Amino acid sequence: MRVFVTGESGHIGSAVVPELLQAGHQVVGLARSDSSAEALAAAGAEVRRGDLDDLDGLRETAGAADGVIHLAFKHDLMGAGNFPAAIAADFAAITALASALEGTGRPLVTSSGTLMLTLAGITGRPGTEADFALGGPRVDAENFVIGLAERGVRSSIVRLPPIVHSSLDHHGFAHILIGVARQAGVSGYVGDGANR
Repeated sequence: MRVFVTGESGHIGSAVVPELLQAGHQVVGLARSDSSAEALAAAGAEVRRGDLDDLDGLRETAGAADGVIHLAFKHDLMGAGNFPAAIAADFAAITALASALEGTGRPLVTSSGTLMLTLAGITGRPGTEADFALGGPRVDAENFVIGLAERGVRSSIVRLPPIVHSSLDHHGFAHILIGVARQAGVSGYVGDGANR
């Protein structure tokens, strides 16, 4: 498959792209910077220069792909305190990608977070695929993508827990928890410390 990936240099994309390449897929990665473009090319992927604001470029590249994995998000805007602008840019990018895939039966995979389930009132039990919130920040994009199934797109959302991290993660919960532990000299945990 020819797979268009946004956010390929992020901590999720940097794990996804090598997996796709090792499985024999052709990867086209969206690169904002020279360093991202060089890393993609060195890995054996094709480079599409641009960013999430290049909606025509997103549409064009998605239209030439067998499938799309959208992982990019404007964390810089979020970090600068403009979360609404980051949300709007993400939704516009998803809409552009979807417009190239409607009616084709090709897949669009995006990521979301398990914290979105708290907006649906899901607490005290594991969330499932059937759980969803009616609306809210990032939830609107999630619901839009799921709704694309009715418009001829094999759409899916991968809900990641906020603790998903790598050495590239400088804004997630793991980074915050590590900082708190370093400052306090101890690392706290919930309950007996078991994870699920």
